[in-house]
Amino acid sequence: MDNTLHFIGLMKKASALAIGADNIYTATELGRVKLLCLASDTAKNTASSIKNTAENWELPLLTLSATKTELGEALGQKECAALGITDTGFALALCKKLGKNTYEEQLAQQLEREKKRKAKKTAAGAARKRRK
Repeated sequence: MDNTLHFIGLMKKASALAIGADNIYTATELGRVKLLCLASDTAKNTASSIKNTAENWELPLLTLSATKTELGEALGQKECAALGITDTGFALALCKKLGKNTYEEQLAQQLEREKKRKAKKTAAGAARKRRK
């Protein structure tokens, strides 16, 4: 799990996380969250609220083996009960690292759609530049 915590810390440095329930809800409403994660000792009410968010927005949800304190330390804070990963590539990599095959296919398909969308957008921008 220690390697996973370092990976999550890397995600924070890359600004690919929504940390804490309020930030998760905001990022989810903006369509940015790709994967939700809970600490192993998350309080019942918080866990229930995050699970409801996952169900309502059809987002994958993982319960990590790290405690709130361990997760918080990896993120440079006292505790963290929940986080949302906002980058599909990072979300997919974490699922692979943890062996969560259930979500791998869903996230891989989403990543492929995002790549196609980005390529189309890039091509459209290049075509506009050529016309000028």
